[in-house]
Amino acid sequence: MKKLHLLGSLAAALLMASCSHKESLETNSNIGDDPILKRKASIVEVPSAPALDKKELDDYVVNELEKKRDFRWTEQDIHTLWSALQTSDPVLAIGYKPSGVADISQTIHEIDLSKGTWKVTHDALKNFIIESLQKSSGKPVVWEEILVEDDPVLPILTIRLRDKQLLTDLYNLENVRYLEPLDYWPNGVEKSSSGCSGSTTAINSADFTTITPGARLPWNYNSVGIPTAWNTAQGQGITIGVIDAGISSSQAMLGSLFTSGQSAGRSISTDFTLGSSAFTSCTHGTTMSGLAAGPRNSSNATTGVAYRSNLHFIRACNDVVLDGSSERTGVKNALVRMGNRNDVRVVSMSIGTPFYSSVLLDGVLYAHNRGKLLMAAAGTSFSWTSWWGVVYPAAFSECVAVTGVNESGSTCNTCHDGGEVDFTIPMERNANSDRNTLSLAQSGNTPTYVGGSSSATAMAAGIAALVWSARPTLSRTQVLNALIMSSQYFPSTVSNRGYGNINAAAAVTAAINM
Repeated sequence: MKKLHLLGSLAAALLMASCSHKESLETNSNIGDDPILKRKASIVEVPSAPALDKKELDDYVVNELEKKRDFRWTEQDIHTLWSALQTSDPVLAIGYKPSGVADISQTIHEIDLSKGTWKVTHDALKNFIIESLQKSSGKPVVWEEILVEDDPVLPILTIRLRDKQLLTDLYNLENVRYLEPLDYWPNGVEKSSSGCSGSTTAINSADFTTITPGARLPWNYNSVGIPTAWNTAQGQGITIGVIDAGISSSQAMLGSLFTSGQSAGRSISTDFTLGSSAFTSCTHGTTMSGLAAGPRNSSNATTGVAYRSNLHFIRACNDVVLDGSSERTGVKNALVRMGNRNDVRVVSMSIGTPFYSSVLLDGVLYAHNRGKLLMAAAGTSFSWTSWWGVVYPAAFSECVAVTGVNESGSTCNTCHDGGEVDFTIPMERNANSDRNTLSLAQSGNTPTYVGGSSSATAMAAGIAALVWSARPTLSRTQVLNALIMSSQYFPSTVSNRGYGNINAAAAVTAAINM
């Protein structure tokens, strides 16, 4: 009975290619007892007003951001969505689901898009899009020419679309979870190479000490009890995943010397979901990887927090600001790959966007549901972002949001804070905000300053690896509880700074005693 029913559903999905918009949604709204493509009970009409021009749309979006400290495409009307596709590269992400399926946030990691109603829905939606565009244009439409990505794991179709009739029809489908214009970005909020240039500040000798066997210990490691934690755990047996903008092929500490000195017996691997290689000239991924898991050896370079942990790095973006469709898609895909690796337990993301992204959330949910501890940066301010609160993905509840503070405990000069922040790490000298923590430069052994919530996040990920290595049988929840119970303000929280500074030594002890 089930096999016959599925065959009937597939046949009905194929039949839709010959139907008009209205006929597609009405005639084939039910297949047996199960709907394929089904209209919502309350539908909206095709926009009749002209599209907002770029300035009008930008003014509206920025005003919403300033007013709500948030902006979500899922809360926008069809006219605003259509306008966004007219003012930028019209890349539209379509999150979909079978009719009758409600919230998939708890099960998104279990979906098999190649089978059953998920495949039927995917195929019906694809056919409907092609047929609709052929009807409106009066000529054949080649799927590959409009397709940006047909995600094989998550229920997302990404296409290029400006047609307001089809956009409205999609908006009116129960099968559509969300519509997200992936390439819209307001003017005045510049696309950037943020975080890629590195520091030019000369290193102050007071900002490090030398430890065996000839490594440099950054000043702020003592502020969160890392050296004491090393007496018990160094991250052994744990793999940290770092999603960032690429690492340097010239930095031997993330190459041939990664397993040198006291860091012998571990591994490093790389991957990419953006571009053609994990290696770029952007300094950010190198410094973050160095903080989380750089080697401890005799080269006089700075040591990473979890210097015996394995490292898996994925390049997923061009810089720290996720301002384009390829970057948001790249991070989503990187999260899926991290989720599918059994060895990765902690994932560090020192990247973000002020815009709520359903595409990013799908990736976060997938990795989170597969047991990964996701550490994400609250945000680092530049002149054009200083009023933003905690950025995404850190603002998602599935992520642990981390920001930086100075030695006195105030939020650091360039760091974002907000109610979503869970932990802080001292990241800035009181006397000079340019003197931050220290990490690996693009090449050589001389360290470089690197700060902001990005560095705080990479260090927090390293500390989580220390805690997990102290007792590898713990669950993600237990590791997080160990961090919480040993933090600065526990059992309370402080506005905008969560539980405050992590205490690595106390967290390791808490884990052992669980």
